Amino acid sequence: MLRRVLLSVVLATGTFVASVTAARAAELRITFEELTSLVQSIATETQLYLNSAPGLFAASSQVKIGSQAYPLPPLEKKFVKGGSTYAYYVREMTSTSVNVAPASRALRLTATFKTDGPVAVASCVSGECPLIDFMPDIHWAAPIVSMEVVPVRFNGGISLKVEKVSISGAPRTVCRTTSNVLSCNLGLVFARQSITALKTELPAAIKTALSDEGVQQKLADGLKGYLTVGSTGAVAINTVTVAPSSMTVNFRFNAASAAK
Repeated sequence: MLRRVLLSVVLATGTFVASVTAARAAELRITFEELTSLVQSIATETQLYLNSAPGLFAASSQVKIGSQAYPLPPLEKKFVKGGSTYAYYVREMTSTSVNVAPASRALRLTATFKTDGPVAVASCVSGECPLIDFMPDIHWAAPIVSMEVVPVRFNGGISLKVEKVSISGAPRTVCRTTSNVLSCNLGLVFARQSITALKTELPAAIKTALSDEGVQQKLADGLKGYLTVGSTGAVAINTVTVAPSSMTVNFRFNAASAAK
């Protein structure tokens, strides 16, 4: 029988005990409370920027982790009225913080946004667009994006798979000063359709962007520095098993031998 010994594994915020065999394999249990502290260091350098409004120097929607940016799909709702094509574009929403907290079988990342004025405005895409001044703006008080992520094995390391994205806050229509109540009512139906589309498409767009292989590798690289065992260096992850309040990592000491 292989002799079992105890090994102290240092992971950023503390010391955890792993069960190790002479075959150079080990298992490590990490609570989501402990994992939260590690992931927060990455989340602090993460920012969501949402902007689909056209313009010569306009920046596109993106997720930024450190100095690396990853594009988000365009967030817009187009519609045709009276032979003209209009569109509502999300404009310049920037997250001010991303906080991490443990959840059941996952971590919850909460991105808070600060908005100044409308978050979506109507624009003319084609045609004369005689109703453009009647289209109400869309405001969104205290927008919040919540993302539930689950630790998974990724390319021999650990990354965070996005399971669910939801938004909260209260998007609402606000008539422009160039219209009265009667004329503004002409555009309300389109603005409300755009709000419905925003509530559906924004979570889907964020989930798609965070599931990108480049983002997943960036997260794995960010956590890699914590997956070391003393002078042995980085370890190779075999499996990650998730429980309600913790995860168990089975790993090998020889990173080069891990399957990618």
